[in-house]
Amino acid sequence: MHRCFTGCVFSRSSEILDSINRTKVQERRNDFHPKLDSYILTENIQNPWFRRTAYRNILTYAASSAKLRPMSDIIKRFGASTIDYIRRMGVMGLFLFKAVLFMGIPPLKLGRFFKQIRFIGMQSVVVILLTGAFSGMVLGFQGFYSLSRFGSDAFLGPMVGLALIKELGPVISALMVTGRAGSAIAAEIGIMRMSEQIDALELMGLNPYRYLVVPNLLAAMISLPLLTAIFDVVGIFGGYLIGGKLLGVGAGTYFGEMASYVEMTDIMEGIYKSFSFGIIIAWVCCFKGYYAGIFTGFGSEGVSRATTQAVVLSSVLILVWDYFMTSILF
Repeated sequence: MHRCFTGCVFSRSSEILDSINRTKVQERRNDFHPKLDSYILTENIQNPWFRRTAYRNILTYAASSAKLRPMSDIIKRFGASTIDYIRRMGVMGLFLFKAVLFMGIPPLKLGRFFKQIRFIGMQSVVVILLTGAFSGMVLGFQGFYSLSRFGSDAFLGPMVGLALIKELGPVISALMVTGRAGSAIAAEIGIMRMSEQIDALELMGLNPYRYLVVPNLLAAMISLPLLTAIFDVVGIFGGYLIGGKLLGVGAGTYFGEMASYVEMTDIMEGIYKSFSFGIIIAWVCCFKGYYAGIFTGFGSEGVSRATTQAVVLSSVLILVWDYFMTSILF
């Protein structure tokens, strides 16, 4: 009789578990509390009160496990994604370490280096000229009408100069270079990864870091400060075009006050920022292209996804790093 009742209990519990989730019946049976199994299979099953209690405990545990399992799956997925992101951060750090390490190992690929300077620097000049001129004009308008409320329109020159040199020049130049050159670098290296050209370089005994990453890194480190200087100069003259020629601020007042308030430390702050932004752009864009087939999938879709991630991540890191640089150098 005991065996018959035990079989009925397990049969009924199996039916309820099947109704909850038929695909995980055996798994949930194995998850039952061991005390319940031992109680049901022992001689204590003769007690009617214990029969009802054990039967109710089995059904309650089955129902509660069905409710808690989706939450445990969510926690598992969240933990797996967190570990994956941390692993990618570690891979990015090692990628930058290797690139810096190979920068000091001769010989440098000079042909590739000058080609990337031309691509990142010279071909971005037109974009920098346009954005710098109109950014300075906007600052001239906004600054004049804001300062005139307090009778301080004579300080338009220092305001435009400091805003461009310390903040807007490095940040906007870096964002423009990211959109124009960084995306192309990520796409180029990503296509080389998809078409197995990087594997061919390794088979020929060439180091992909020295041939693809180091020239881009050095070119960006040199080009970004120069582009930022062009942006600042054009922006300052754009502000003078609006404030001096259109709104009536004298040239002596505009440039004289600027010379009085803009110091060398302010100029060096902008140079430091642009230099670090160049490292960020080359690092992130080369990394996304180099690992395009691993982290973003294969084919044209993987290249497009890697390019998008490179531009977005570079832009976000530029703004975040700008905050930390400002807090350190202020």
